[in-house]
Amino acid sequence: MAMCLATGMSFAQNANGQDLDPNQRLVTGQSAIINQTTGTPDVVIGFVTDALPAEANCEVDQIDVPDDFMKKGRNKVAVRQVGDFNQALGIQEGMGNMSLIRQNNDKFDPKIGNIASTEQIGFDNGASIKQFGNGNEGRIYQVGDGNYAIQDVGHDTAMNSEGNFAYAEQNGEGNKTSQKQRYDNNEATAYTNGNRNTVVQDQNSGTNDSFSNIAFVNQVGDDNGAQQVQVGSNNSASLYQTGERNISVETQTMIGDIEGNTNFSTVNQVGNDNISCVTQDANMARNSSNVNQIGNENSSLVNQTAVLGFKNASCVKQSGNLNTAQVSQTNSVQ
Repeated sequence: MAMCLATGMSFAQNANGQDLDPNQRLVTGQSAIINQTTGTPDVVIGFVTDALPAEANCEVDQIDVPDDFMKKGRNKVAVRQVGDFNQALGIQEGMGNMSLIRQNNDKFDPKIGNIASTEQIGFDNGASIKQFGNGNEGRIYQVGDGNYAIQDVGHDTAMNSEGNFAYAEQNGEGNKTSQKQRYDNNEATAYTNGNRNTVVQDQNSGTNDSFSNIAFVNQVGDDNGAQQVQVGSNNSASLYQTGERNISVETQTMIGDIEGNTNFSTVNQVGNDNISCVTQDANMARNSSNVNQIGNENSSLVNQTAVLGFKNASCVKQSGNLNTAQVSQTNSVQ
């Protein structure tokens, strides 16, 4: 099944030249642009609420640091740096290792800053990188089982970090990656290769006029879960999952009233029993969502909200049997 819907534009006729009822629910196989300028009718909201796919349980487990964070028989590396042009590299091979890197450089040029890198080989490894300042790069490489990686840039209340880049790569089973970035022009990338991996990306530029937040996740294996949360003025999230029983959750919230800005989401899932959930909320801006699922018994759920006559656009493509898709769009004038 392929379905593409948009709201917030004028479109009066279908391919046969017939007039379209703006509040009409289209049958499978049709596509049209619906003119909704006064908000979604109550009858349509009721239909959407009652007809949500039962399979679309949009939950991804949050990543928690164990109380004994890789404590048993551990080797520990701790690096703390304050100032400009800092670089830290930790390399560990073995069991039960832990690496902690802290860097603070909040007065430097956005294009040049701190670099932190952790490489671990083995299992039961843990790595944590915390950075303040501009132009930071954090990289974590882990190979083995039971790895844990956390990257934290900036601060919720004192958001003084710009132009940051976070990269995490894990190979094995039971890995967890958390990437948290605060302030402008941040980019986060995560690769996992194995089973039961979890990736959580959280980017927030608050009310500041950020140029863009960019998040990318690529997971190969079974039982993967990925959650991408973005708050800012121009968000872009991309996610690729291969395997079975994967869950993808993307939540984008537009801050500000800059005309022409867009929440943009792309989800690709290949396999069976996969779930994709996309939620986009924009104020005087646009939402765009593309979901592509190949396999059987997959489920897609898209919710989009735009106000003041701005545009929602959603495209869902499914190839296989027993798939379900639900698109809910609200476009209203305040």
